[in-house]
Amino acid sequence: MEMILNNIYYFILFCGLVRSSYFITDIVLKNTTKKYLTLDNDKQQYVQKNIVKSINLACLTVYGVSQIIYPVVMYNTWDNNIIHICGVFYSSNDFVALLYVNKLSQTTKNHHKITVFLSFVALTVDFKTSTFGKMMFIYTFSSTATYLVNTYLGMRFLYEKDDLTIMKRSARNIYGVSLLLNWCWHIQWCINNFNLLGVQHYLYFLLLFFIIKDDVLLFKWLCA
Repeated sequence: MEMILNNIYYFILFCGLVRSSYFITDIVLKNTTKKYLTLDNDKQQYVQKNIVKSINLACLTVYGVSQIIYPVVMYNTWDNNIIHICGVFYSSNDFVALLYVNKLSQTTKNHHKITVFLSFVALTVDFKTSTFGKMMFIYTFSSTATYLVNTYLGMRFLYEKDDLTIMKRSARNIYGVSLLLNWCWHIQWCINNFNLLGVQHYLYFLLLFFIIKDDVLLFKWLCA
């Protein structure tokens, strides 16, 4: 219980840092980007949200590779404390977006709500032994590594469409590969370990449906 409370404190701290980053990003863009000043308040919030999230996810990816992925691959060592902290850092971005950003699509809101919920569920999971926990980790880290998508989502309002063609194509390709590998891993694991599936797995798949729905819509939009 003490560890869970500590991670909740981290979550509150991270939410404060994310919200402060919105404020700083707003100041920087107002003083450096003329096109930002022409956007209405809702679009400015959306730009702030995606730029801040892309930076945070990029940092989380680098940190996660060295502190989580490397120990897992090399020594099969799962550090619950680090994974829990990284999880609440990831979800704090979505939580702040839900509170602050106006006019998010309903699928995006559902995605963010489920992400926040699962990050708190993860605080009760032992990743060393839980197959359910490993599934959550795989999907979350795959999403983290696609931070370029958020970069593009924010920057498209600040630059002309033709100036971001390469970024959009790169974001689409990275996102597509991430989704494909992610889904294939989940399907293969379920086929090979069907006898291990429990109630928690089926509830996870039910929630995952809404996340996948948003992922598919976003990928189709990137392909347009």
